[in-house]
Amino acid sequence: MSACVENGQRLHQDAEWLGSDRSATVVALCILAQEEFAKAFLLHLVCEGIIPWTAKVRESLRNHKYKQLVGLIMEWLSPSDDEFSARITTGPREATLPAHVADAMKLYVEKVLPQGHISCPPAASDPMARSVAGGDRDKTKQDALYVRLSEDGDVISVPSQVTIEMVEAELDRTKRLSDLVRPLREGTLGPVLDYHLLVETMSFLLLDKRNRPFLILKESEFGGPVTSPTGTTWLHSITVLIENISEEQATRVSGHATVFLDKEVVRPFFSFDQFAVDPHATNRCTFFVSEETYACGTSPSHQLDLSINLEYHGILSDRKYHARMWSTYDPSAGTFGETFTDSQESVIGGSQSLGESETRWRRPTTG
Repeated sequence: MSACVENGQRLHQDAEWLGSDRSATVVALCILAQEEFAKAFLLHLVCEGIIPWTAKVRESLRNHKYKQLVGLIMEWLSPSDDEFSARITTGPREATLPAHVADAMKLYVEKVLPQGHISCPPAASDPMARSVAGGDRDKTKQDALYVRLSEDGDVISVPSQVTIEMVEAELDRTKRLSDLVRPLREGTLGPVLDYHLLVETMSFLLLDKRNRPFLILKESEFGGPVTSPTGTTWLHSITVLIENISEEQATRVSGHATVFLDKEVVRPFFSFDQFAVDPHATNRCTFFVSEETYACGTSPSHQLDLSINLEYHGILSDRKYHARMWSTYDPSAGTFGETFTDSQESVIGGSQSLGESETRWRRPTTG
């Protein structure tokens, strides 16, 4: 870690010396420095036991695109002064991963998971993260160093001067990543804003979900008129998908759901009778809400939350699983921001104990 940080700082210093010349080499040096800082950060995550020390992880330390994806995550962990002020004033319930950061994590994890291992659907869709994973940022680095030729041998591009805005943006990005990992020269990272979200998300994405039923609660959204089993028609509803992303059936699924308005319980309560979810199958659940609850919940002056708790079983009689979701509606975005928690219990002789780990996954409020 120390060697990577020191080399990244050397490259950063060289880029600063060339900065006033607006040379394309500044961009290349900055991206190279950022990759060295990303390498140090990945080694830190290994040392902390957050990601495993596997052959694929070791390979990612040599892959430019993988390190550039990690750089997107690090930028979010080391925000500019304005971004830092905005995030610490939004309040704890707004703490969530931006879409490009969540997708950068998913794309990186997909590269280092063992073959056949299940990550977390849906697939990454953020254009910034997909652009980096597709090699666009690495192409920018290459074009800042080399002459690019066509198949016919014609010159497509040559390194040339870049704008002062591009130079300043890359130098600022490199400095922020340098500031984040500088403490690793001494072996420790130190306090980092929202670092716990990184740990929770990476732990969830890397969790082996193949050999046990694994239910995901997702895609909360408002729906239109629905009719209850008693014949009552409700003008508004909230729908949630319960998806089994594993190879094993989830059995005896039961639980309850509650709608909150300004932290007060809204009736009716909802309970789940025992049902099963087949492998790679999805169930849609609908919860009724009144006109008054919908009007208040979609207003910026109120807070609407949905809480769901599920308990379910698999083949093994000594295991019981839990899936929980807390979903908060954001009127400004028109979407729900979800926090998903998964846990496992051992059931021995009728007694129960919490499993070794509980994992969380926060979905971006942008959907």
